[in-house]
Parts: sequence; C-alpha cells; structure tokens
Amino acid sequence: MTTSSARRDPAASPDLLLVHGAWHGPWAWDLLLPKLPGTVRTVALPSCGSDVSALGGFAEDVEAIRTELAKSADRPTVAVAHSGSGLSTTQAVCGQRHVVGVVYVAALVADVGQRVSDLFTGPPPTWWDLHPEEAYVDALTPLPVFYNDVPTDIAESCAARLEHQSLAGDQVMLTDAAWRHMPTTYIVCDKDRAVLPSVQEQMAKHAVRVHHLPSGHSPFLSMPDELAAVISRESEEFMRAGTDQEAY
Repeated sequence: MTTSSARRDPAASPDLLLVHGAWHGPWAWDLLLPKLPGTVRTVALPSCGSDVSALGGFAEDVEAIRTELAKSADRPTVAVAHSGSGLSTTQAVCGQRHVVGVVYVAALVADVGQRVSDLFTGPPPTWWDLHPEEAYVDALTPLPVFYNDVPTDIAESCAARLEHQSLAGDQVMLTDAAWRHMPTTYIVCDKDRAVLPSVQEQMAKHAVRVHHLPSGHSPFLSMPDELAAVISRESEEFMRAGTDQEAY
C-alpha cells in the first residue's frame, strides 16, 4: 500500500490505469490506448480466463489492480474502470495515495457493506450462461448485449475473444469505497444493453460528476475518440483538485 502522496503538477497528465470488465481482457482497450495522453497501463484480472479451474475472485482482482498501481506509486494516477471491474477498482484504489480519481464507464459501483447481489433485483439476465457448480458464467449473446453499436467486424472479433467469468466473490462485501475518499466521475452509456442506463444512473449518484455518451456498453470500441476526450478532461479535473484522500 502506498503511504505517501505523489507530487502533483496540475499542468501534467496523470498516469492512467485501465481496468477491463467481465469476460474481457486488456485487449478491450486497444482502440482507446493510442488516443489517451501520458503513460497508460492495463491490467489483466484473474477473475476472467480460459481455464475455469484457475479463475480468481474479487480478492485476486483487487490484488492485481494494486500490484499494477504500485508501478506508478511515484506518479499521480487515475483509474478507469469498466463494467464489472467497478467493484474491485472501488476497493483496490482505497489507501493508494497517488490515485487522484476514478472514472467509471458503465461500471458497477457499490458502498461499504454491499455485495454484487445487492445491486440487482430479480433473476439473472437471460444472456447469462450460469455454471453454479463450477462458479463461473459465460455470455451467451455478446453481440447484441455488449457490442450493439460497434462495427460488425470489430464486434465479431471481440466476441470471439471473450472468456469465462468467475462467480467467486459475488457475495464478498466491500470494506471501503473509493468515492468516499477521492473525486470520481461516472460515464453513463445511454444505449447500454448489459448494464441498463437506469441502473447506471442510480450508481452514478455516488460520483462527483456524471457524463453521458450515446453508446452501448463498449464505448472504447464504438466511440473511442469521444471516450478518450471525457477521460482526458476528467483526469485534468482530478489533477486540478489535488485532493488528499484523507481530507476528502
């Protein structure tokens, strides 16, 4: 855990750590990466993979994010979390004093003491292929759910790369929440079919600022320029705020 604040120059671009969502991998950010300023890193979450026997859970994802954050401990850093990684990122950045803010992209955001199951009511989505005994889930129809506004060739290529997603840790409760300690921004994706915009609006209430994009669940594929512009602007705002987590 980082215990000292990194020097913050409001005119400088902070480092960025991009955290992919469920079923995806760092490859999901490939179209966005060249459009972002400064040093940008990605992380591969252990809860997603091809071998169901080796999948990690919430704790392993948190540790993976913190390990990657440690590589920029002497630099102000902004975490960008997509979809399901919002929960692990919310926990992971707490206590990381060089993290100046979090941008949530159609992400799951909870409070201390909440579980994943607390964020949703009703039965599992019909596009989930659940394997409870092995504790994982697959996405049955990713094209209309994740990539409804993504060019067909890109959507099909990405769908072919999706892997199994662990269910381990779905009942783990958050013990801390980033938005209680630092500025956060939520990007609502208005045409999302995976995390409905109405659900996003509820979770966005935890954020300091809220932006809307007229995109589906994957704006890093359908409108990377627009997403990069919002992330860049919000990163600049975080740097200007210069917020110390303990004082926030």
